[in-house]
Amino acid sequence: MLFTVAIPTFNNRSTIGGAIRSALNQTYGDDYEVLVVNNASTDGTLEEIQKFEDNKVRVVNNHQTVDMYSNHNICLEEAKGDYIVFCHSDDRLTEDALSIIQNRLEKRLYPSKYILWGHSMFRDFQVAIDLGCQKINTMFSGETSIKSFIWGGLTPSGTCYSRKSVLEIGGFPIIDAKIPMSDWAILVKAAYNYFEFEMIDRLLFIREYASTASCDDSSIWEKSIILTLDKLKEILNEQQFGHFVKIVKTNNSGLFYWYKKYMSEAELLVVHNNEIKSRRKQRIKNIMRFLLRI
Repeated sequence: MLFTVAIPTFNNRSTIGGAIRSALNQTYGDDYEVLVVNNASTDGTLEEIQKFEDNKVRVVNNHQTVDMYSNHNICLEEAKGDYIVFCHSDDRLTEDALSIIQNRLEKRLYPSKYILWGHSMFRDFQVAIDLGCQKINTMFSGETSIKSFIWGGLTPSGTCYSRKSVLEIGGFPIIDAKIPMSDWAILVKAAYNYFEFEMIDRLLFIREYASTASCDDSSIWEKSIILTLDKLKEILNEQQFGHFVKIVKTNNSGLFYWYKKYMSEAELLVVHNNEIKSRRKQRIKNIMRFLLRI
């Protein structure tokens, strides 16, 4: 079997039906499975899943709730397809997503270490591709791929992973953060394990809600980035992590602006001076607002 569409879900009663329907209503003509991994939901999600009487649908019920990316790893372990395409339970695949992906896999001779994605409706990865100076419809790898990935995570929804090779590198890293950053960490880890990557110029999924990534609290983002950097230091070897830090500092120093642990004394001084300037500017703005009121 070439494909597993994996739908990890937890308490998504109102949206799980749409995700499953989008997985079943594919124009792709060959055999594939729709694997739903229910993370011990308590809101009636399982009852919604059980409404689908289709041989393609296979349900795995966790006995207890695990963290989000442990559930993604259960999807990887349980899937029967050579390639796994995720669809979060509040997202939807386009009806020709599997057909488009299959055509590209065939063109690339079914690569064994490969991660492929396309455009999404809302929260598209094109911005990170542009910042990393990559081209769509072109395979990239190595250092050049990391230059894109440091600008943001890639949602697993609508993304195709060569399943066995992702399992071989340990699957999605488990990071105890309120904002999930494992989709960022796995890309960096895969790059250092000689994976190839490609973004294609086709719409593959609709991400309207982005419930797991919607947060305006900068302190939560700061903590999540810190935890992710620490996790990368743990899962990469010393040479790889040193190389990664160098790329980040050269191309997106903002990632380290919050995190002084990996800064030199000179870099710390720059950050300190920038913080002083920022506070001064804010004080001036506050004074001007006060004067304009009177």
